[in-house]
Amino acid sequence: MMKFITISIYISLCILFVGCKKTNSSTNEMCNCSVESIEDELELLCLKSKNDSMTLSMEITSDNMVNDYNYRYLGSLQVSSRMFEVLQKTVLSGQYKDAQRALVSIRFFTNGNLFGEYTGLNNFYSVKISSNNICIYNVETRSSKKINMKDSIPQLLFFHYNDKDSSSCGDLFYFRKN
Repeated sequence: MMKFITISIYISLCILFVGCKKTNSSTNEMCNCSVESIEDELELLCLKSKNDSMTLSMEITSDNMVNDYNYRYLGSLQVSSRMFEVLQKTVLSGQYKDAQRALVSIRFFTNGNLFGEYTGLNNFYSVKISSNNICIYNVETRSSKKINMKDSIPQLLFFHYNDKDSSSCGDLFYFRKN
């Protein structure tokens, strides 16, 4: 099964990059495909794989910026009468590999289309799906929260934790519907 998934990912990426028409440029060869279209293809591959132990990645390097895109399948959630497939998208961006900032979102798909996403997470958060719950763990503060998604998708998630100096803090994650 894993061999089939690996082969299908390889073939899909080959089709993506071979399908791009290259232009002659004095400094770089540029692809006419947009980053967004390649991102969409990676998301679809990730959704089709339904493999939560695999991360699909791509790196885009320009003269002064390095962007890494990582997609991971988290699982499926039954919310009311709707079934959602959930992905975690991580974008690492910066001038140098060791100085990148993270933008992490939890993306909800229905029938292969983006329904909405939680934004505001960073790479200190680890996200899992378990028994119709989204389980969020903050590696830095060692705090966790389990959110039940049985009835609805909350517009705001508040993740409470105690900071290093024992003050009460938290992060807000917003759900943006597509």
